[in-house]
Amino acid sequence: MVTTSNSARNSLSGETGSTNIEAASGNAVASGSRHRILITDADYKHSIALARYIKREMRHVSLIGHSCGTVRFARHYQCFDEIVSDEPLETTLQTREFDQVIPVGARSVLQIAQTCPGMAVLPSLDRLLSVYDKKLTVELANRLGIPAPRTQAITSAEQLVERDLTFPCVVKPASENASIKSVRYCKDAGQAREAVANTVQKLGMEGVGVLVQEFIEGKGHGLFALMDHGRPLRLFMHERLREFPPTGGPSTAAAAFYSPRLEELGVKLLSALEWNGVAMVEFKFDLRRQDFVLMEVNGKFWGSLELALRAGVNFGRDLIHLYRNEPLDSRSSYDHKVKFYWPLDGDLRTLWCKRQVIRGIGDYFRPNAATNLGQSAVADLKKSVRLIRDVVNGYSS
Repeated sequence: MVTTSNSARNSLSGETGSTNIEAASGNAVASGSRHRILITDADYKHSIALARYIKREMRHVSLIGHSCGTVRFARHYQCFDEIVSDEPLETTLQTREFDQVIPVGARSVLQIAQTCPGMAVLPSLDRLLSVYDKKLTVELANRLGIPAPRTQAITSAEQLVERDLTFPCVVKPASENASIKSVRYCKDAGQAREAVANTVQKLGMEGVGVLVQEFIEGKGHGLFALMDHGRPLRLFMHERLREFPPTGGPSTAAAAFYSPRLEELGVKLLSALEWNGVAMVEFKFDLRRQDFVLMEVNGKFWGSLELALRAGVNFGRDLIHLYRNEPLDSRSSYDHKVKFYWPLDGDLRTLWCKRQVIRGIGDYFRPNAATNLGQSAVADLKKSVRLIRDVVNGYSS
């Protein structure tokens, strides 16, 4: 069994807290009896989907979900054999044994890469940090000839070169690991200066700069990959249908997609990075350029993962096989017709904001459509209560 190494243990802090450990599917699994895998950020919808589809095909593994905070939904899906909640990740790694770790959230990926990279399939720390730094990602894309938005990377409003701006423009933190994820859309130089100043102030002492970028109008597309040190093992592509907030945010509805050009650009970037593990390369199709334009690289599992799983690409299973040096099956195709919707994880909020609830709900019943409803009645009820509360309180816009 591979356990947390002594060096990794020594580098982890000894922070402790009130810990809740439960057998989520009725019976805790004894340590050492099966391949034990820790999945972080257990309450994320894509962590739940990841665990559900691993369990479907790999009955011999034991999945332990982890959350630094309270788990509200994951325990109701019965996809984890155990759930550890209200405990720092470093404490869980110090005090328990696992054969493998699958980090899901950006901070979890970074923490595992820094402390116990041998327990996960990850790129080197410097490669990971290079894609967390969105300025470096744009610079790499420019060197490779991959279309990217015109970008200014600055640390104060005074550094803004207004004559180089086109409007609307986009202002956002320059790091994936920033504490805030706000994106501002600015119509003129005054709004841009204000947005930069506000974003810098919110970031405080984090040492994270700001990107001011050309706004790319067009549909969002993503290439999702499992890579083996720069070599693609499994690929999937999607097109965004809706997102929350509607002005730009995580997908709430997406469709399977395929484009040779999208594959070419995404694989070219990940191969240049010698990427290892999973990643999403996000693009928009720019109608003016008639080409895909790079938005960012997410060096982790993506929120719309369940679409790929539904279409027949089980990234979790393949990641485990890669970690254990086991061969992957040779299939490379997937169902290009599938559309997936997350009604209670943002899609109904998007439809409410756009005043399209009735028409949008009809999408859930079309041919080739799927949702994550009905997987857990209790979780669906809790999410419904959350949605109603947010709408009543005016948080839907």
